[in-house]
Amino acid sequence: MAENWAQWEGQLVADEFRLGRYLGGTEHSGVFLTESGGERAAIKLLAGEPRHEWGSELTHPHLIRILRTGRWERNDTPLHYVVMEYADEVLAGVIAERALTVEEARELLGPVLGALAYLHAQGLTHGHLKPANILSAGEQLKISSDGLRKAGEAGGPPRASGLYDAPEIAEGHIGPPADVWSLGVTLVEALTRRLPALNGGGAPVLPESLPEPFREIASHCLHLEPERRWTVSQIAAHLAPAALTPPPPRAVSMPPRPEPDPQPAGLFARPYTAPVIAVLVVVIGIIGATRLFRSQTAKPPASSPQAVASREATPPAAPPPSAGEKPSPTGRVRGKVAKQVTPDVSPRARQTIQGRIRVRVAVRVDATGKVAEAKLETPRVSRYFANAALEAARRWKFLPSEVEGRPVASSWVLEFEFARSGTQMHSRPVSRSE
Repeated sequence: MAENWAQWEGQLVADEFRLGRYLGGTEHSGVFLTESGGERAAIKLLAGEPRHEWGSELTHPHLIRILRTGRWERNDTPLHYVVMEYADEVLAGVIAERALTVEEARELLGPVLGALAYLHAQGLTHGHLKPANILSAGEQLKISSDGLRKAGEAGGPPRASGLYDAPEIAEGHIGPPADVWSLGVTLVEALTRRLPALNGGGAPVLPESLPEPFREIASHCLHLEPERRWTVSQIAAHLAPAALTPPPPRAVSMPPRPEPDPQPAGLFARPYTAPVIAVLVVVIGIIGATRLFRSQTAKPPASSPQAVASREATPPAAPPPSAGEKPSPTGRVRGKVAKQVTPDVSPRARQTIQGRIRVRVAVRVDATGKVAEAKLETPRVSRYFANAALEAARRWKFLPSEVEGRPVASSWVLEFEFARSGTQMHSRPVSRSE
């Protein structure tokens, strides 16, 4: 059925949800863009009869929200649909472009561990954790919440077994250790862009390039015996052992944080989380989900002079400020944009975008009209697109502002809006009072 999903675009599901652009899927499921309550959403269609969606009963800042579930029949084919929160970015798309940095991997683990701890405390198992199910929605890193299973529950929709599936799943056993196995495989792939190899006994072999502390974490996640694997809380404790002893108070400037994770009544009740769950809470508070899929080193690929020239757009010629604009009572004439430069984004990177990514850059323009300084004003954004915007902003040119006929420095805010179809750019001068 996989080859036919895209042909369903335009269909109306349950007389309410129109199937927009096909976003991807498998042989047994297809995901489309749709709308719910006037907002963009995603709808997943699955072959077969409806099943209970445990995720629709849960609320957690790092779980994709399920908005509606139901049954729909098309051409006598029974289908189950799940309408869920729309995600702007998917980890699988980022890995296709580049590996995560060590810093990004730490930031990835915080929200994922928090969501898994919450699910396990409810007696649930994610069951299909992998890069395609780790997403960015509303500048928050989240994991999918459809298809959750009760720990120990057998059955479920048929799917091809892969390396993300713990060995015991083939025997019908599923529980928190299976999620830990999937997390270990995902961590290896995110940092190396390679899946672990298997030795003659079927045990995973980790790539030599896997950095610490993630090499040790992955080795404890990927034991063949489920009882030997670390728990979610043990992983969190290994990431932040210093959190066990709070440091002395000191003055710090804290970055913006999302609302704290909800604390359900049963969170501390389960024996496998109680001893060290406090460490996890500290880790989530420290790491949070303030930034998504960033990279300190990732930059757009180098371009030839001809390619750069083709991306540098010069706005329609404008008269000099002194001729086209009268000075203000203070004798000041605002500057104008003389040349725009479009960010260099590879086609593969654009394919990772679902929706739009907005990046704002504040620039300081000197008296000659050149950009003297560029600073990111959107901290919670993909570092790849942030770097692309910063590099482009530094190459913009301006007709300088004037005071009593003399050119002076000025400040501007440039906004870059990335989409699959291209990049839109906007600019505005910043007054001294802002």
